[in-house]
Amino acid sequence: MLAERTGIRAEDLIIEEADWTKPRLVLPAGAPPVFFNVSHSGDYALVAATDAVEVGIDIEQIRSDCPINELARRYYSANEYKKLQREPEARRLHDFYRYWTTKEAVLKCAGLGLSVPPAVVEITLAGNAAPTIRCLEPERTFLEQISVRELALADGYVSAVAVKSRGEIIANII
Repeated sequence: MLAERTGIRAEDLIIEEADWTKPRLVLPAGAPPVFFNVSHSGDYALVAATDAVEVGIDIEQIRSDCPINELARRYYSANEYKKLQREPEARRLHDFYRYWTTKEAVLKCAGLGLSVPPAVVEITLAGNAAPTIRCLEPERTFLEQISVRELALADGYVSAVAVKSRGEIIANII
């Protein structure tokens, strides 16, 4: 897919990886820009690519044996944790994964990965509306300019895609 978008043979593509950051495609001068991201969980993998803006994607298989209370206490903001605790048991597990995939997609889109503690990215889930993002660290409020769309791609999975843009671009995905 990257070869197709760049016109460079797949075996000649160079993907650069640095600790804690998103892999990037190294392109020669004059090559068209390509932004991409990959995620996998269980039986599925997702690939997102665009020539317009940075992109981040995440998919997670919903696992009933996941210690969600312990993980939410550690990786979610105090507000997110409280909201999860108030959720009915039947919905709590699903929403735990909605928070996680949104956080991960946003951090991957920004190229930061888990170099930023997920708890500083506060997500508000509002029914079928797009999640909203608030950053609890003033030096990272640029994360609030990232748009997110949740994806319903397979039963038993939760996924989200994020783009570094406000507005129409996110509506054109899929």
